[in-house]
Order: sequence, then structure tokens, then C-alpha cells
Amino acid sequence: MKQMTLQMSLRKSFKIISVVLLLLGSATTEPLWNMSQVSFAAPANSFKITRNTLDHLQREGFTKALTTMFVPMLDKTYQNRKDFLEAFPIFLGPEQRETIIRYASTEQIKIQADEFSSDLNENAAVFRGNVKGYIPRENIELTTAKLHLVSGPSSDFEKLIGEGGVQVKQWDREVRSDYAVYTKIDLELTEADADSTVAKKIRAPQQTMELQGNVLMKATQGTVRSDTVLLDLLRQHATLEGQDTSKEGRIRVEANLSELETNRENQDSAVQETGDETQTISEPRKVILLASRAVLDNFKHQAMFEGDVEMERTPDNLYIHAGKITLRLSELQELQSIQAEQEVCFEQPGRVAKANRVSFDEITQTILLEGDAEVQSGKFHLQGTTINLYLDVNKGVAQGANKAPIQMTILGAQSPSIFKCR
Repeated sequence: MKQMTLQMSLRKSFKIISVVLLLLGSATTEPLWNMSQVSFAAPANSFKITRNTLDHLQREGFTKALTTMFVPMLDKTYQNRKDFLEAFPIFLGPEQRETIIRYASTEQIKIQADEFSSDLNENAAVFRGNVKGYIPRENIELTTAKLHLVSGPSSDFEKLIGEGGVQVKQWDREVRSDYAVYTKIDLELTEADADSTVAKKIRAPQQTMELQGNVLMKATQGTVRSDTVLLDLLRQHATLEGQDTSKEGRIRVEANLSELETNRENQDSAVQETGDETQTISEPRKVILLASRAVLDNFKHQAMFEGDVEMERTPDNLYIHAGKITLRLSELQELQSIQAEQEVCFEQPGRVAKANRVSFDEITQTILLEGDAEVQSGKFHLQGTTINLYLDVNKGVAQGANKAPIQMTILGAQSPSIFKCR
């Protein structure tokens, strides 16, 4: 069986970011093709440690202190196993050495399929029927019905198209969609002569992944369901679109904040006493979001949802309905603030409120209502242009130094709710 070679590389991205799932990550390959089983690998099996490599090693049980010792080796290519092992900063046992070799090897992806065809003139290949791919160094598994790969003549352009149901798994993470398109464009520079007045032509590099139809992204941190997702892998930016404005057609995000906030030192917890033993139990914190559209930006540490947005957070039972909601997180992915705009209404046990704009500050544990603000809490009905509340319903109003006038009405003990959010 004749062996064919195409100059093509493939980069997969798969990672969780922010309060929702943005699947990124990276793996670079140069394929060597075969008719029934295809191995993407460099001509010689070289070795290179990347940030992803260190992440995978920690998942395999390596301590952070140990992986940090390999930082000086980052992004350096070693052409053979001997040179790679000699560059190790510490002596390791056989099992640990082999684990590092697995995740550092540039021999990266193997693809199997029932049928395979290629066009060397077009620098393209097509796999059909039970297509399965595996990238050992990234622990990624890919399955689909049809896989089409295209490469530019100088390897500065690549496109991968999956059809008929695409599924990608990595560790506890999974992505599914009916259709997927991955595009990679490398940086292009045209040098001008020293005495030339012609400016350099610069084309910024691009790496995008577009998912269409029944998109599902899930991990222990939560799940995302959407009709379409466009990921900009270099900018770490994603745009999600729902199918329509119905509850079933909107984007649905379920985020486990307890998992995302693993680095938070002071989590709220309940204390349960059994006999002479005291046991601390942290109640899981979760968020469910429905929206017509979402824009997620990992560099800015924020997620914006718009279009008939509903948000519900437990265990504090906070419900928000608004035209737009923006979540802002710290670098450690701790939720810092929630900003709601456009006909905002929110509910808490014992309180219902509405305003043009509402800001929830997780640091100061306060809520700022601005514009036609109205609050009903117990037998009190408050109205004003600005109202500042404590997040804890039992603490009531916290107007602060720049307090605005508030009109207060005392309601009867059996008075019904003046308004509701749902």
C-alpha cells in the first residue's frame, strides 16, 4: 500500500475558561498519511514540552513544584530521546520518564476510517465512515462520520471540516456538534527593501473553531448548550448563538461555581456537628443561564449574555431576568460582579426588586439599583432613582454616603406581591 505525504499541521483546542465552558488548549502536528491508518507526526519523532504538557503532567499526578522545574525546557525542540532525557533538570524513575515522553512526543495524531481518499494537487484528504482520531500528547479522542482536511501550498493555511456528528473528548471534557470547521492561518510577513518606501504587509495569525447544530460542551465545571459556537483560539474569545428566543432554543449554560472557585480560600460553608466531631460541609454553588446570545472573553475575564436573559444561582436562590447580563471574574475565576441591564427584575427569598440597571458586587456583598428602582421586601415597599441594598436580605438597605431619597410605604401584613419577575 503506497504511503502519501501531505504538508499539513493540525492544532486542536480544548479547555475550560471563565464561568462557562470555553474549550481551548493546543496541539501542533505535521501529518504522515497512510491509506487505512494515518499517523500525523514529524518526519523524526522529536520532543517538545509546552504549557499544555505541564498541565497534563499535573493531571497525571505530578506536583506543581515538579512540573515547574521543567519550565526552562518550554518550547524547545529535542530531535531525539537521548538529548531530551539528558536535558531533564532532575532524575526521574522509568514510569515518570515515560509519562513525560508520551506528552512531549511530537508524534501526535492517528486517524482511522473505513474509507480514505486524497488529492495531492489540492493538498487535501477525506476520511469517511467511523472516523476516529487520537492525539496521545493531548489525550484527545475525536470521532465523526466524515473528516475533510485541506492545507495551503506553503502550510500557511489549514482547514479541518467534520460532518455527520463530531465528538471530541479530553480528560473530563467533551464537545459535540453536528458540524465543525477548524481554520488556521499563520502569520505572513513581507519584508520591504531597506531603501523602499513600501510598508510591510502583515496578516495577523488566525485560529478559529466553528461548531454548528446541537452544540454541547461539558466538563466537571459545567455544561453549555447552543445552536452555534465560534471560538477564536488565539484571542480566547467565543460567540454563542441560540436557535431562537424560546426557552428550548436559547443558549443554556450550567456552571458549577464550586468547581471554578477551587482556589478560593474562604468559601461559605455550613457546620454540621455529629457527636464530638465537627464536620465542615460546603454547599455547592451553581449558576444556570438562558440567553439568545453570549460573548465570552477569557482575556477580559468576563462573559456577556443578551436577549431575554434568565439567571438563577443556588444555594442563595437569586433569580435575575434582564435584557443583558455581564459576569466579571478574577484571574482565579472567582465571580466578582454581576451587571444586569434593560428592564432588570430580580428575586431573592423575601425580596423582589426591579430597575433599569442593577449591579451585584460579590466583594462588598451589595446590590446597586439605578433608574426607576423599586423594591418590595416583607412589608416594606421602596421606590427611588437609586437604591443600594445588602445582598443579604436580612440586612436590608445600605444607602452609603451618596444616598438618594427613597420613598417608603409600609404594606399590610397580608399584602400580595406588587410585581413578580417570573
